[in-house]
Amino acid sequence: MNSSFSSNRRRFLWLAGCGLAAGGGAYAYSRGIRLPVFHLVDNGPVTQWNENGIEVLARGACFQERAQDAFRFRAYVPEPVFEVRGDRAGAARIIVENLHGDATLQIEATPPGGIDEERDNLTRVLDIRQDPGTETRFSWRFPKPERYRFAAIGDTGGGTELEWVMTRAVQLEADFLLHMGDFYYDEGDLERAAANLNKAAIPTYAAIGNHDFHHGLRAVYPRFNRLIGPSNSLFTLGGIEFVNFDTAADFIPAARGTRAQLVEALRPVDGGGDIRDRVAFTHKPLADPDPERDHDVDRAAEARWLRSRLLAAGTKDLLAGHIHVKEEFDDQGLYTYVTGQGLAHADLIVERPYAEILLGDVEPGEPVRYQWQALNMPFEAHCSARNMGTLDVLERPDVKARLLDLCGKA
Repeated sequence: MNSSFSSNRRRFLWLAGCGLAAGGGAYAYSRGIRLPVFHLVDNGPVTQWNENGIEVLARGACFQERAQDAFRFRAYVPEPVFEVRGDRAGAARIIVENLHGDATLQIEATPPGGIDEERDNLTRVLDIRQDPGTETRFSWRFPKPERYRFAAIGDTGGGTELEWVMTRAVQLEADFLLHMGDFYYDEGDLERAAANLNKAAIPTYAAIGNHDFHHGLRAVYPRFNRLIGPSNSLFTLGGIEFVNFDTAADFIPAARGTRAQLVEALRPVDGGGDIRDRVAFTHKPLADPDPERDHDVDRAAEARWLRSRLLAAGTKDLLAGHIHVKEEFDDQGLYTYVTGQGLAHADLIVERPYAEILLGDVEPGEPVRYQWQALNMPFEAHCSARNMGTLDVLERPDVKARLLDLCGKA
């Protein structure tokens, strides 16, 4: 009797375990899995916060923290929209980072107590005084909605190379930067990157790189999402749609999660009206023209799915990083610009300015026009540990010694 009971109990537990495993596997498959760092596909960063009777909802900005009496957000589009609600009278302070210095505040619903705005470079501080049950709605208007220039580059790390990239983008009269990802190479790089982006003269909208996603088996992306921005996002400016989609780690299956929802919902490019051109940007290119290098999206099925969806929506151009080169090629109808020279380590190899940065020019009624320009990174800006490692591989102790001396002084 006892033996039979024990046997039945073991069988029941085994079947229950199998059922739970199968159910969990089916749930994970339906939602999507990220590899490496085995993790369910996340739903992106937090965009709203509710505390002490005040709720702040953002479209186009991610919540970073509640600091004392202030809600702090970072914009990941040029024209974010905010709503503030409350069930009690009081004041709310909203801090929004990464807004163009000349963006103008647009108030749709003004609270009885009014709104005060302060500017500090790319950061705005709003003090809102409202009555119970009222709602305040506001946004910012980008100063150049029809005619503007953007710069694009990736793989900078978070330190002095990133600082120079931002400086050079401003020299080239860019109004904002598209970053192809890989800020994180060493511990502290994301925090350094956030600080450098906040003190820059123009805003940055960034893709997530594979180094920003994980470091070994440790997940990095939650910090990236909080400090830099979401892994997937979209905005339209002057008839040009910018689509930031995540290729930092494998999606299994490809058609799952927030990325799939974003890509599958893309409207057709109409060539003249609402969306006349599209700039798709990501970290890894969908193909590598050098078969020996083979440095692209890892899973061929995933690359095929993404390419087919982008082309079906009329996308002509893709911007990527990951490969530390400047290159452009036609990938089965998707013209690809690889702009991955943010560390400019090629400059150290040839011992002269060699790396380039991509520019995109937008004019009314026209598709984006692209051009390459010299990055012109000063020698003393090559201070990342990754560049030091490159010099070790190249067996250039003399160059490394000079660089360490300059970086130490910096």
